[in-house]
Amino acid sequence: AITLITALLSSRAWAETRRMSIQSKADSYELLLNGNTGTVAGKAADLSSFKDLLPMLSNPLGNECPPIKTKPDVTVKENGQTRSLYVDMGLISDGKNCLNVGGDGLLYFPIHRDFLTGPAQDSIAIKSPIKIFRQGVKLFELKKGGEAWEADGTAMLLDWDFLERWENSLKSFKVRFRAQPDLGKDKPKMIVQIGDQSYEFYKITNVVWALKRPGNRWLEASDDWSFWYNFDNGLLEDRYATQIKALQEPGKDPAERQAILDKLENSYSRNLHDLYRKMVLSQDESEAIKRTAFQRLKSKPVKATALTMAKYLQVGSEEDFKRTATQILKTQNPKGPIYKPGDTAAEKTATVKFWTDWAEKNQPAP
Repeated sequence: AITLITALLSSRAWAETRRMSIQSKADSYELLLNGNTGTVAGKAADLSSFKDLLPMLSNPLGNECPPIKTKPDVTVKENGQTRSLYVDMGLISDGKNCLNVGGDGLLYFPIHRDFLTGPAQDSIAIKSPIKIFRQGVKLFELKKGGEAWEADGTAMLLDWDFLERWENSLKSFKVRFRAQPDLGKDKPKMIVQIGDQSYEFYKITNVVWALKRPGNRWLEASDDWSFWYNFDNGLLEDRYATQIKALQEPGKDPAERQAILDKLENSYSRNLHDLYRKMVLSQDESEAIKRTAFQRLKSKPVKATALTMAKYLQVGSEEDFKRTATQILKTQNPKGPIYKPGDTAAEKTATVKFWTDWAEKNQPAP
């Protein structure tokens, strides 16, 4: 919120046309105000974050100025008068008198025309690889493996559903407001490095993150990132990570493993799906565990599942499971044959070859 001296909030009504020349290190532009609306270079201006600052540019400044030895961050000229803004000092001067502005108010001053006329919808181009840092420490790296992301540099089982939502929130987001970079000072920071471009994100409130793009001198804040919260491990790790790791413990009692699987009956995550695929292909897995894994995969017959089934036809030995494998494969290619335990050896070989050829043609691109 913008904190201003309350006496300035009762400013004169916006009845007259006003022409302001605004200059900063980031931009130099002219703002034309007419009543409650404004334009910059013919574009309609969004004044929602600026209107409370306007009284400071016209009302009398009644305080004596302290010594000022630095150049102003922003100068505003209107009707032959100049007002200078010193953001770090929280000060506005008309050359003789000054006004102290508390809080973050001056950090919302439009140092660039994009504060007023920038797009309401924005995006970041996502490509592989992506490196993610939190408070200067690298968390992990994401690389595209075929159609899916893979993670390097972390022992965590990542929550891919969260990361997919996170990725989508970068590809398209609504800009709530723009502000100067000091609004992110001493705030939690995350860096998303895409290629040689680093995107800095600051958690400026409990629910609002703001982005500093490469080359920009200001922040873009969006409500679309509120679900990131603190971007901590509790969000990033698969909610079934404990159970998945327990299922993979060497020498764990089969009954305990089956009990864990039973509790996961109605659960799903990409990591669980990947575990079930490993289970059906493992030569060391029990028949009971494999049966459960086949049942779970049958309820999620995506292409990755089908490719695993084609592989099982080549390496598996249980005839009933091979039948199940081809039933799953037919969800991707209904014209394909079913493996039948009662078929001749030649018919079985033909069925396996059909699905092996299909799998080779449908492998994801590298």
